[in-house]
Amino acid sequence: MKLILASSGFESKEAVEKCIEFVGKPAKEINFAIINEAYAVEHGDHHWILDDMDSIRNNFGGNVEFVNLLALNIDKVEERINAADVIFVVGGNTEYLKTVFDKTGFSKLLPKLLEKKVYVGSSAGSMILGRQPSYKTQDEIYGEVDYFGVHEYLNLLNFSILPHLHSEYFSERADEWAIRESENVNYPVYAISDNAAVVIDGDEEYVVSHDYIKLINGKNI
Repeated sequence: MKLILASSGFESKEAVEKCIEFVGKPAKEINFAIINEAYAVEHGDHHWILDDMDSIRNNFGGNVEFVNLLALNIDKVEERINAADVIFVVGGNTEYLKTVFDKTGFSKLLPKLLEKKVYVGSSAGSMILGRQPSYKTQDEIYGEVDYFGVHEYLNLLNFSILPHLHSEYFSERADEWAIRESENVNYPVYAISDNAAVVIDGDEEYVVSHDYIKLINGKNI
């Protein structure tokens, strides 16, 4: 698998460079299939979605297609994604996104797609591949919200991602918040800033850019 699991899309030049390297084509020729279901239940200002789209438009020059999982049957979804080089999954509500993946059959299709496509996640689009953060940790940020009956994410990776560390828009997302979460789970936790991304390249796992912490049982690793 070749994954770029970012907090905020292509916020960093390192994520852009890694995507170009993974695809193996000039940036102007890289085609994107964009899945943007997660934000559908998010209330409020959606400027951040436009920022994610601008980061693609400003750094890449190939085709961009929005692949609506709920509007298309799974065979058509696969056909359209196969025409692209990169699957880009926009952020929003991760639990709702998981219900869409399950309902449409995309949860079962995705591992097959990841055998040959580069995957780039932004916030929820990154989180969904790993382990689900505790409800308690999420309630600290969002208050008590609807989790849509979801009790686990895709678990394709044995760690969780906490995005937007030290973000000016989420002042409560400090180191202590991530430490508390890692003390309650038995797997690694990546807390990443909007400038950072966890990269998976086959068996290799590392972080590009800066401002992140990796924790287990409350300690840096």
